[in-house]
Amino acid sequence: MQLVELKKGDIFCDSNLVAKKFGIKHNKVVRTIENLATDLEELRGTQCTPKLMTEEREYRGRKFTSYLLSREFFSLLAMRFKGKKALEWQVKFNSAFYDMEKRILLDENNKQNSQWVTSRNQGKQIRLETTDIIKEFVEYATKQGSQKARFYYKHITTATYKALGLIQYKQPQLRDTLNILELGFLQSAEFVAQRSLRKHMESGEHYKAIFVLVKQDLEVFANGLLLN
Repeated sequence: MQLVELKKGDIFCDSNLVAKKFGIKHNKVVRTIENLATDLEELRGTQCTPKLMTEEREYRGRKFTSYLLSREFFSLLAMRFKGKKALEWQVKFNSAFYDMEKRILLDENNKQNSQWVTSRNQGKQIRLETTDIIKEFVEYATKQGSQKARFYYKHITTATYKALGLIQYKQPQLRDTLNILELGFLQSAEFVAQRSLRKHMESGEHYKAIFVLVKQDLEVFANGLLLN
């Protein structure tokens, strides 16, 4: 699960997710957040106040108010919880903040590199071709009785990323944070997925078997690059 998210140009974590990972009830986390916010308010004017905002969210049909915490606010909050589990997840959340900051910087730098922009545009064309073939596979699976064939757009994309050892982020877009070499690997992997889907559909394999075979072909390709 992604631990942090990008909102209005800043990186935040969700208090509900913090509560879940730390093993603490959300209402207790909220009380601690509100107490911390009050303490920080008293310091306003003497130093910069860490960012904090609320947002109405919904999970499995239940609506609730969640606090979104900046890295600075989260770090101060985490110090108020004790125990090995809290420490373990404090480290993981801080690593997630750092990784997202790094990816945002890569995104900004990439867009100023003309060679990268050219490679990225080439990759978009390959992605369109891959999506077209996945569409054919979705129709193929549906005819064979699949009730959830539409999810293969996501499943095949995820399998491609996983084979290359890449982590998909909602924001910023993963492809915008890859370097030119990584973009090349991804484009080649998507071409492998295209050919694999086409080959196994033409041979009349069952759609479930095809998905397994495509993943295997992607893993063989990645192993050939010595990525795994």
